[in-house]
Amino acid sequence: MDDQKTVSSNTVFTERPRFMFMSKILLAATALVLYVMQFLVFIPLIGIIKSINTFDLKMTPVFILLGVAIVLGLASFALAIVGGVKNEGPSSLITVIVKACMIPFFGINLYCWLTGISGMLNPFLLMGIPFVGFLGVCLTYVFMFTTSAPDIVYTLIFCIRNRKRPTGLMIAGVILEFFFLADLVGAILLHKTYKDITVQDSIR
Repeated sequence: MDDQKTVSSNTVFTERPRFMFMSKILLAATALVLYVMQFLVFIPLIGIIKSINTFDLKMTPVFILLGVAIVLGLASFALAIVGGVKNEGPSSLITVIVKACMIPFFGINLYCWLTGISGMLNPFLLMGIPFVGFLGVCLTYVFMFTTSAPDIVYTLIFCIRNRKRPTGLMIAGVILEFFFLADLVGAILLHKTYKDITVQDSIR
């Protein structure tokens, strides 16, 4: 049984979480950019609904911000890989905070897409509803998964590098990070797992 140790029993984070901290800061920056992008869409949409103004949605800034969010998300992912390879601490609490802060974003995002689809309820645009709905689901999932990817890749590298069997909480956390709403629970489970590892390391 001695050779079947889990990650919770005998692992030490050998480096301070410099790259992981930068990864999570970029993750928070990504969330902020997405909120600004959503603001640029939501305000004109509300104006149309309230008959305050005509359609005045300028898409160029939205696409630019989307590109910035993609670059920040990829950079966060890359830094998480480096942090995992260097066996740094995970800075997992930041992920929990970011995901909690993104809940209103996804609520407003759903409202925007449903409002856009409702505006297509006429014979000329009806055929485009399935495509717009599919596009909305895909983009929303990409936004969600961007906040999950650093933790997922870090956990995989962490287990492989330390040659340890993942705990049940760690496995559940990674799986839940792939699903809407459940991803926050997954982030909390991973944070608890790494916190327990840190506590056990400190008393060894």
